[in-house]
Amino acid sequence: MKPLERQGPLSDITVIDCTRALAGPYGAGLLGDLGAKVIKVEPPWGDGYRNTPPFLPDHAAPYEDREAGTDFGAPFAAVNRNKRSIVLDLKKASHKAALLALCDKADVFVENMRAGVMDDLGLGYEIMAERNPGIIYACVRGFGDPRTGSSPYVDWPCLDAAAQSFGGLVYANDGLVTPAIADIFPGTLMALGVVSAIHHARRTGEGQFLDVSMYDAMMAFQKSAVAQYGFTRKPNPPGLQRAMTLYPFDLFPTKDGRIALAVAQPHHWDLLCAAMDRADMMTDARCVSNAERLKNVDWVEDQISGWTRSHTRAEIMAKLDGGIPVGPVQNMADIYADSHVEARRMLESIHPGGDNPDIQLAANPIKFTSSPTNLHQAPPKLGAHTEEVFAEFGVDLPID
Repeated sequence: MKPLERQGPLSDITVIDCTRALAGPYGAGLLGDLGAKVIKVEPPWGDGYRNTPPFLPDHAAPYEDREAGTDFGAPFAAVNRNKRSIVLDLKKASHKAALLALCDKADVFVENMRAGVMDDLGLGYEIMAERNPGIIYACVRGFGDPRTGSSPYVDWPCLDAAAQSFGGLVYANDGLVTPAIADIFPGTLMALGVVSAIHHARRTGEGQFLDVSMYDAMMAFQKSAVAQYGFTRKPNPPGLQRAMTLYPFDLFPTKDGRIALAVAQPHHWDLLCAAMDRADMMTDARCVSNAERLKNVDWVEDQISGWTRSHTRAEIMAKLDGGIPVGPVQNMADIYADSHVEARRMLESIHPGGDNPDIQLAANPIKFTSSPTNLHQAPPKLGAHTEEVFAEFGVDLPID
């Protein structure tokens, strides 16, 4: 199926994507969602993330000896749509030379290997920059790159669970935060760094190296906790802390699940009390102000929970009628059916290939008025665009 025309503010930018798994592909995928031409470089056996289920009916793993509509699962599709795939074996000299030739004509190169891996292959920043001084070389690493600060853990492997633990998120939440926030947030920061470096390059003509450490990103994710410790030199207690500054600001049980209620202003409290038909609580000394509600949090929780338990989420939302911040705890079926999602065009359909049905993927949440974006390229089969890309770049295919 012929892809749609690329649209978006980065439609004139070319990205060579040597990332794998989640953090790097997520960041490179954001650039693709913004319209960049993203070329995913994979080894002959493919990005291992391809083999993560669930799969579509017409599917085969990339190393099975048969043609199929897809060779990837849903997790791979989520972060590798709007990309084309080529195959290179970067242990072979001619394939490394081919990659460098592609990068000579690119604006951005991204990778997420451990520090030193690409340098050992002869594909480090300095080599690329000597050939293409304007190139932006971006990477996500567990503990950063020595070029920007050498961590004692620089040579260690790192995955989401380790970065969340190092960075304090597991302590703060008494468990891992899903889905894989220590991959997704660093990938997002990498994309932001790339866009910033593009702006710098257009002003100065200078490319540059940039890296995001997964550990560092988790610290930045918790700027408030970092600042609190900087002010007090006392760590917060471990685990999720209820009612530290506002109450209610919590989840409450309902007839059909749970709902979030948040009271940030005095009039929010009055509106909640009115919806509960509890005018007495507007003036009760135990809850007349946020400070008093925090002192009497258990009693206030009991009063609110007693009301929410007797209603469905929809009934509570109807009674509050947008007067205070409220959010039903939704699963993905609820989200797919939500009229907001349709109104904001947050699901886009595309045909993945073969005898499979169309799939729906999350759309770009950044909505532009002058440079709208689109889902223009289905997640690619392994190496599906190798010949096409080399011809487009005017670079000879490696022979061996």
